[in-house]
Amino acid sequence: MPYALLALENPLLDIQANVSDDLLAKYNLKANDAILAGAEHQPLYTELVEEYKVVYVAGGAAQNTARGAQYIMPPNSTVYMGAVSNDAYADTIKKAAEADGIKTNYQIITSAPTGTCAALITGHHRSLVTNLGAADLFTYEFVQQPENWKLVEEAQYYYVGGFFLTHDGGYNSSVAISEHAAKNNKTFALNLSAPFLSEFFKERLDAIIKNTDILMGNETEARTYAKQAGWDTEDVTIIATKLSELPKGNARPRTVVITQGADETVVAVGKEVQSFPTPKVADQDIVDTNGCGDAFCGGFMGLYAQGVTDLARCVKAGQYVAGIVIKQVGPTFPHGEAKGTIPTF
Repeated sequence: MPYALLALENPLLDIQANVSDDLLAKYNLKANDAILAGAEHQPLYTELVEEYKVVYVAGGAAQNTARGAQYIMPPNSTVYMGAVSNDAYADTIKKAAEADGIKTNYQIITSAPTGTCAALITGHHRSLVTNLGAADLFTYEFVQQPENWKLVEEAQYYYVGGFFLTHDGGYNSSVAISEHAAKNNKTFALNLSAPFLSEFFKERLDAIIKNTDILMGNETEARTYAKQAGWDTEDVTIIATKLSELPKGNARPRTVVITQGADETVVAVGKEVQSFPTPKVADQDIVDTNGCGDAFCGGFMGLYAQGVTDLARCVKAGQYVAGIVIKQVGPTFPHGEAKGTIPTF
């Protein structure tokens, strides 16, 4: 049976720890941000493991989203592509993804280690510092291989994380798949993913946004894009409308979904804008906010990929899955009896 949803990006092993603001300051990091590691950040990974109590979580933003989508979808609905090495970290990621029902289709790169992400938790905030490793070496040629392109052709829905666009293999693959979706009346979704992408990769973002049916992100990412576009506004409602109205490669309207943490979610389809309150989670129930945005996108896409186009219902599904993840360590999902019954959205 063909997989309904194909997700692509950078599979990573999250090295997660609760840290102090002093550690962020030491490495010139910001809370609620995501960056690619530079040379100055390399000692951070060793310091984390040696000085803090760390938790290893299989991650990568789009892979987290695929896992969240599969959580509310029928079995065997999602497949994920990205590049890993042939090391123990890759084994950990693969086992975690497959335990959540994801079909993994990794390109194996032996010349670099599996990518890692330092997830620094300060209170209810997280700062992500990513070493892409093997993920940075993903190739478009891998997607073009007949057995892999068959997965593209069979899928009806696609989800790409913006981090995938920082390297040529991910960018060229995203262009090809977004064009395939546009030509074949399929749904292509893209996440803005991090502020630095709009600052340094806006041209690549725009090339993919042209064929994007569902554009997702949080308020900081949306405002950064608006600043780079010269829109002179920080009003998320206005920004969502402008993002929806950017040039598009086919006649279908673009849906823009902007989350704002505990505040309302803004959804724009052209000038039609809706706001949806986010259910409150008591402070004592919040374990970890890392991956909540990915989980929201997973719930939204998981319902949408089942043919549900009622945006209010899709937002509700996203909020439901995010509400599960916020009560877990990292972007993880309960299995077996702990999973419970998924409500009807």
